[in-house]
Amino acid sequence: MRGPDPSLSLLENFEAAARRRPDLPALTFLDASLNPKVYTSEALFSRAAEVGARLRERALPPKTPVGVLSASQEVQVLHFLAALHCGLTPAVLTPPSRKLRRDYYMASLAHVLEACHFGALLSDVDGVSAPCPTLAPWSCEGAPAAADEGVLPADGVFLQFSSGTTGHKKGVLVRETAVLAQLSTYGEAIGLDAQDCIVSWLPLYHDMGFVAALNLPLAWGVPVVMLNPLDWVANPALYLQAVSRYRGTLGWHPNFAYAFMADRVPDAKLEGVSLGSLRGLVNCAEPVTRESQERFQRRFSPLGLRPGVFWGCYAMAETTFALTHGTSERHEDILEARPDGPPSSLFGRPAVSVGRALPGVDLVVVDEEGRTLPEGHLGELAVRSPFNAEGYFRNPEATAAAFRAGRYHTGDLGYRRGERYFVCGRKKDLLIIGGVNVYPEDLEQVAGGVEGVHPGRVVAFSSFDAETQTEAATVLAESDRAGGPEQRGVVIEIQQRLLAALQIASFKVHLVPEGSLIKSSSGKIARAASRDWWLARTSPLEGGASGPPRGDAPSRPR
Repeated sequence: MRGPDPSLSLLENFEAAARRRPDLPALTFLDASLNPKVYTSEALFSRAAEVGARLRERALPPKTPVGVLSASQEVQVLHFLAALHCGLTPAVLTPPSRKLRRDYYMASLAHVLEACHFGALLSDVDGVSAPCPTLAPWSCEGAPAAADEGVLPADGVFLQFSSGTTGHKKGVLVRETAVLAQLSTYGEAIGLDAQDCIVSWLPLYHDMGFVAALNLPLAWGVPVVMLNPLDWVANPALYLQAVSRYRGTLGWHPNFAYAFMADRVPDAKLEGVSLGSLRGLVNCAEPVTRESQERFQRRFSPLGLRPGVFWGCYAMAETTFALTHGTSERHEDILEARPDGPPSSLFGRPAVSVGRALPGVDLVVVDEEGRTLPEGHLGELAVRSPFNAEGYFRNPEATAAAFRAGRYHTGDLGYRRGERYFVCGRKKDLLIIGGVNVYPEDLEQVAGGVEGVHPGRVVAFSSFDAETQTEAATVLAESDRAGGPEQRGVVIEIQQRLLAALQIASFKVHLVPEGSLIKSSSGKIARAASRDWWLARTSPLEGGASGPPRGDAPSRPR
């Protein structure tokens, strides 16, 4: 099977792959009842060309950055392709949803629109005030907008964004050479085949969904079945049902999603479901844990899920997408060892590798001075690769901080064992509690395993404790038992598990109602925003308690 041709543009590669199988399904969009809307390869590019012809009437200069803002993945895909037809530089933006707090969403969107200075916004979202002409998708109706002389060309093939987990989103301009190198290298690494079918619920405004579930299959001619992310959150069985119906072979998920599906899918929705077609489930976008994968494996192995189906991956928007790939067919990527060096809160759980570096990727672990550390030592991951961006779009300060001496300094903490890499968490999020290095992911994982806590809806951060005059860890866990009679028991269970796992006593635990914590557009907890929200509250919810547990945790009637 042929991958991308570096002598062709990204759009030309898409079209060449489509010509090899014009009558076969390229994209299938499923609604919440799994009703399909199917585009063959020929129909997809024919429709995109029609939309592009109307967009061309806007007379926007070449390489003008344009935003695509819609809750419909069908609209997102067609207008992304239409913008490529017009020689523009598209960016799929995060639409509003019930999972994102409106005030946080609008502030984040305003920042992106202002920072990127789009020449036009293709939007069907109400209530958005944009500092550029706003055009209705599909028809692109209306009089042509006058060119804004203040809009500078974006000399890349598309824009994507860092996830915003620890701060404002930053634009990443991906150049054609970088994306074609990524699609070719990663496609070969995972052995993309004409018989493959990708099933995805991932949002297209995040690099994992946009690259792995759209650009990669379009460039290789592999069919994709897409679910709306919010439909999947509401009914995670949809993914498993779609895999079974369409004989899906590949899927990408953040680590929490495996535990989420294992815990939230009722047996009644698995009747007739077979997962035997899956050959690869990629665990990406979060630190990988063995527990999440094992829970998924135990729950769904009776449905034909094969052993060794999990693949590791380390990826980010700043490097187009993937930097590593690894399999666990012989469990060789699961190590019991912890990193060498100073004590930390990595409390001995099996660390799961994200795999080996892809060909052409120079991935190193460095100390605070940028010096390369030996095997087993914990430090910041820094990378030089053919997929790297040159910096953040129109953000010289952030570029100077992260792109240094030819490498992108990721801000992620990790270590290396042989050729395999392990990612522990964000350097920026590291907590120092009583002189001990504590990773918020460890606190969140422990609390998230308690019954009554919603999977993936826990955040940990540090704040100054006036009583003890030291930094203390705060753990906020979403639970439907917040404020109820069972709250006390959940809080104490979290405390006891944290004490047993981490041996630190300076922490506070609070239960908060469902939907309280702030997530980034990629679905990850936005720690900085959640911390600011919590600390700004004048009267914290009752039910919080400090460790070690003592006495009764107060409760509040419903």
